Amino acid sequence: MTTDYSLFYQYDGDLPARFREVRVFDATVWTAAGAAMTWGEDARTEHGSAAEAQAAYEAACAAALADGYTLARAATIDPAVFDAPLLKTLLVAATRQAVAIVRAAHPGQHFNAWALLGDDSAMTISLLANSREALASADDENEMFWNPGEWQFDEAGACFDSAYRLLLQAHRDLPFEVDFDKFRASAFEACIAALEQLAAQGLFGTGVEREATLVLFEVSDSEELDGVMERLNSPQMVRRLNDWMASWEE
Repeated sequence: MTTDYSLFYQYDGDLPARFREVRVFDATVWTAAGAAMTWGEDARTEHGSAAEAQAAYEAACAAALADGYTLARAATIDPAVFDAPLLKTLLVAATRQAVAIVRAAHPGQHFNAWALLGDDSAMTISLLANSREALASADDENEMFWNPGEWQFDEAGACFDSAYRLLLQAHRDLPFEVDFDKFRASAFEACIAALEQLAAQGLFGTGVEREATLVLFEVSDSEELDGVMERLNSPQMVRRLNDWMASWEE
């Protein structure tokens, strides 16, 4: 099945504040709207024919523009086939923007840890960060350093709304079937590959700074994914983790 899909935003500065989605399935038009990083409210309207539904879809898109929304994405898609390359592209852009926002908001901090955090159902995505200054105030620096849940900075969530919309497609009550295991694995790999690309481009530092900066993809309420630490970090950082873990066995 292929379907037309459009995503619109109203922005607060450079960040999405409200979204509107429009889809057409045969003779049905599906819409959703609400605040960024929420499910919003969705509705379905049945029409007498596919042609009438297509006309209603186009009218809904025009109405979004008339209401002050900006078109962010429009495509004809097969919703049962998860677009992992698109997710990676969206995450690269969102992470770059979010990192810039965090750094600008805290110019006195020396950031030495960054993570994308997802959940076991591959529904949510967010950025976490920590700094040398935050570590200095911790009761246990090692415990904080290796546990993103204890990190201090988690701003700029709205940067990830477009990626979040793509993930939500597999979770909404829509008229298609998704191979969930394949979707989950593809989504997680896209997150890791996005961080890998950004690290190679120097977003998290270069040289000595990069060697001392931790980059993670974490899945809450789930086991650690094999090989991710090695893909995203320097050999020095991997040895540091292994040494810390070995200290718990002594």
